[in-house]
Amino acid sequence: MPSEAINAAAPPPELVQTLISGLSAYGRLYGLPNSPEQVQGILGTLLRLHLPEQPAALVDAVAQQVLDGLTPEDLKNAIVSRASSALAKQAHRWQQQLGEKITGVMAAYVQRYAPALTPDTLNSMATAILPLVSDHAITRAEALGLVSQVVQTFDIDGAIATAINPVYLELAQTLATALSQKPMADAVGETVIAYVQKYAPTLLNIGADLISTALSAVLQNQVDFNIDTQLTIADEKLLIEQVSFQLNILQQQPTPSKAARAIASQVNTAVEQYLQDREGHVNVTTGLISGDGLSVSSPLTSSRRPPEGPST
Repeated sequence: MPSEAINAAAPPPELVQTLISGLSAYGRLYGLPNSPEQVQGILGTLLRLHLPEQPAALVDAVAQQVLDGLTPEDLKNAIVSRASSALAKQAHRWQQQLGEKITGVMAAYVQRYAPALTPDTLNSMATAILPLVSDHAITRAEALGLVSQVVQTFDIDGAIATAINPVYLELAQTLATALSQKPMADAVGETVIAYVQKYAPTLLNIGADLISTALSAVLQNQVDFNIDTQLTIADEKLLIEQVSFQLNILQQQPTPSKAARAIASQVNTAVEQYLQDREGHVNVTTGLISGDGLSVSSPLTSSRRPPEGPST
């Protein structure tokens, strides 16, 4: 089914029935959560696996539309076929594997860095872990649903006594760095949004080079954000990846501070100079380009490979 055939406001009835059938099969096999956020995440995974070429924003919108119209009778009366059961099993397997990775890194982090961790910080931790362990084939609905499910089931006390896979210990160290960078990441995210709002309102995907440009501007004006830090090249790549995930996948729109709005003009100057140097061959509405001339306007450009995790 081509993407243009789907209207997010009124998806085709056959697609709605496929999703409801898959959700019903999922519920009969594994049970359904009470959280609407988690149910929407399951719908998002079912749709993404069923129609993998659909844009993430469309997947999120259709999943929301189906959830809004869903009734208990729909699930009860749904015809569960072999195909819908297979789709449900595939969705559950994907969610389970990714959820285990997130939980593994959280447990490693608790053991090494925060044995007295409070539940209030689990959400931000799980969100920061997602871009470290996913293959980036994830939508906003799936991310929010998965984070909700992991946080709801995570056992802090049990994590302290859990044997940890070395891969997760290494990622826990990366997570610690990411969390320590949060003030800088917030400042960069605000600056990017301030730039987009004023200078590139039609921009859909925020490229890594645009985030990097904002990062350079913030680093030069740290005092305006009450930040004093130095970043290695690896730290910069990690921060760019985190900001990209927040802005592109989670679609967060942080309210720009006064400092961010002021520095956005510096970002615009840098972008205009960059485009001028490239003889105007690049359209800023599609993102910037890398030094080798390849587009980096896709939501995520990290070369980090997701960990395999322990075999199951």
